[in-house]
Amino acid sequence: MIIGVSVTKQSSWRGINEQFSNVYNYDTGIDITAEQVLDGVVSEERKIFGDNVTFVKAQAWGPVDGTPAQSQMLNQKTLTGVGAVVTGAIAAKELAAVVEWDTGRVNSRGGKIFFRKYLHVCKLPATFGEAALGNTVMDSSSINLYLAFGNGVKNVAGVNGASICDKRGRKLPLNTSPKVLPHLHTRQFRR
Repeated sequence: MIIGVSVTKQSSWRGINEQFSNVYNYDTGIDITAEQVLDGVVSEERKIFGDNVTFVKAQAWGPVDGTPAQSQMLNQKTLTGVGAVVTGAIAAKELAAVVEWDTGRVNSRGGKIFFRKYLHVCKLPATFGEAALGNTVMDSSSINLYLAFGNGVKNVAGVNGASICDKRGRKLPLNTSPKVLPHLHTRQFRR
């Protein structure tokens, strides 16, 4: 079954607490519960977000690949606490770290199709402020943190048999490694 997982966070932006989330889809085996996948994704996300981001809620639903009538809420959790990155440079809220995987597929014009996650982390582990403004390349500590995240959500840590996929269940090719784009990218904050 393909299940969807959403982790909602909030941070102050322009004087208002704004909520934002990332959504992931997983192909799961029959012995895997939605709660296991949900907890694994929340654990991976907590590692990369700044302490200026509060975790609000997490939801899992499915089957994503079924009809709307078949899809149902499988698990919901109220979350507390903040991200784990406590020292470093505050990043502009509109800027996002980009983790991507090559899907091994091409579009109709022959261009590669990538699976990307845009992460409004709100704080980089490095203290170099120009990278947090998107003006320079992120340092290796930031890039390595996001690479570890990419590997952690690809096959949820501690949950054997849950593989990241798209809404139709198309998985990444075997041995696909994540790549982190070197600069922060502008991306709409409120999504």
